Amino acid sequence: MKKLLILGILFMLVTSAKAQSFMFYRGNQPLEDNVEFTVSNYEVSMDLGDITVLSLESDLHLKNVTNQDVQATVTQTILQAPSDSENGYLSFCFYTCTTGNTNKTLSGSIQANSFNEGYHVNFLVYKGMYNSVKVKYEVYLTNDISKTDKKTVTVTYRYDENSISQLKNPNLNPVFNVFQEGEQVSFNYSFDSNDCQLEIYSVTGQKVAQHLLTSGTGVFPLPEKLPKGIYLCTVKNGKQTVATQKFIIK
Repeated sequence: MKKLLILGILFMLVTSAKAQSFMFYRGNQPLEDNVEFTVSNYEVSMDLGDITVLSLESDLHLKNVTNQDVQATVTQTILQAPSDSENGYLSFCFYTCTTGNTNKTLSGSIQANSFNEGYHVNFLVYKGMYNSVKVKYEVYLTNDISKTDKKTVTVTYRYDENSISQLKNPNLNPVFNVFQEGEQVSFNYSFDSNDCQLEIYSVTGQKVAQHLLTSGTGVFPLPEKLPKGIYLCTVKNGKQTVATQKFIIK
């Protein structure tokens, strides 16, 4: 009987120790399992002529906390459907970006001891059309059928009359423009600040590229070959947006 009890305890300890493959972060802060939070302000604003699309960013990041590459499965489960399903849609990215107010499952590898740059989740709404949705995000080892090694975060996106823009324009005297030569898209910039982050979004609000722009003056050739269409690029200095520009790839 004692042997069975000891074996049972050892099994629970091993299982508990094993369930440490992943960690969700919000910004730079690690999150406890099963944490819930609400996002009500928007960080990205895209003027598309007749409409303006606002992006409520979860700011969720996914990290592999083990010393080896792992195959991960991530899911999006809608707990409460959008209050206005025609004027708001979820964006869910893990290497591949998808949009739509449906449950999603994607799989891919995450390198040892690293954040996955391809993981990005947010909710896009139309300016002036209030909306909300509640979503559960999960990650687990792809071959873990029982999902003993799983992390869960629940996010409520709420756009209402109290939502405000988190876009800030400090007096950093930025110079920033986009130009295209053939298929090559490049960015000409000059910032009187620290290194800045360049983020590029598609017309549907999917983040399609992210790069570091070193401080000072320079020209950055975009390594990605983006399909023809309308894009919005933002440049951030920490959490402050110092430049935004819409551009068209012809």
